[in-house]
Amino acid sequence: RLPIRSVDGVILGRNAQISTQVIFELLELSIPVIYIDEHGKIIGNLCNEKQTAARLLRQIEIFGNVDRQISLTQEIITEKIFNQYNLLKQYTKTKDADKLANKIKRLKTQVEKVNSLSDIEEIRGVEGMASKIYFSAFPDLIDLTRWNWKGRSQHPATDPVNALLNYGYAFLEREVRIAVALAGMDARIGFFHSNDGRKDSLIFDMMEFFRQPVIDRFILSLLNKKMIQPENFSVTDDECRLTDDGRIIFCNRYEEYMAKEYREYGGKNSRDVIVERVRKFSEYLNR
Repeated sequence: RLPIRSVDGVILGRNAQISTQVIFELLELSIPVIYIDEHGKIIGNLCNEKQTAARLLRQIEIFGNVDRQISLTQEIITEKIFNQYNLLKQYTKTKDADKLANKIKRLKTQVEKVNSLSDIEEIRGVEGMASKIYFSAFPDLIDLTRWNWKGRSQHPATDPVNALLNYGYAFLEREVRIAVALAGMDARIGFFHSNDGRKDSLIFDMMEFFRQPVIDRFILSLLNKKMIQPENFSVTDDECRLTDDGRIIFCNRYEEYMAKEYREYGGKNSRDVIVERVRKFSEYLNR
């Protein structure tokens, strides 16, 4: 029902199918096809990427320069911590401002530290500390009588809130992969995350711009507006994950959220903001 040229990307689960003819049409239009497993994790993708040898060499040259690596890392981590700061600041209007005040102040201090460092490992340390401070504020943002939270646990998730965060970041990874492909950059070559061949470093670098303003904002809204319920999760001794019904609720709400236009985004929706921010980053590299 959609004109194919209006499609930014196609995401397929294990039991979904599209014809070879559709795949050809998508690739000819440089529309990526992304394959995911039942946890939302990407297992592969097809894309007629817009890279040229000159752009690839330029990306390698920039990210191989230690001074540029440090400068870009400072930029991205500064923006990430500001995003954490801003999200907590927004919640002072509806939650206990006094409880959040100390954490907001400490995040501001971490930003100042980032700009004074010239070693990527030290910057990683500050980024880790800022995330610890930020997530320590979550008990003040959610209803603890409904949701168990003992801190950030990534893989496997041990509670519903972490399960939602992990699932949301998997969705964000797909959004960023599409944006990076559209911008003509090579996903494998990044500057902050490891370039050791085990993961597409640039994708994880670019995700740092959007974790708080896009995904965390959405997850907290789901929880606080009771759009998802504790019974939408399956908990075992090993992990906590969304049920089939929970995934349907999440996906429907997510698409509504990503399509919604926000005044603070200049009338754009979150998906447009991701594509535009990644494109601007790509243009910045080529100056």
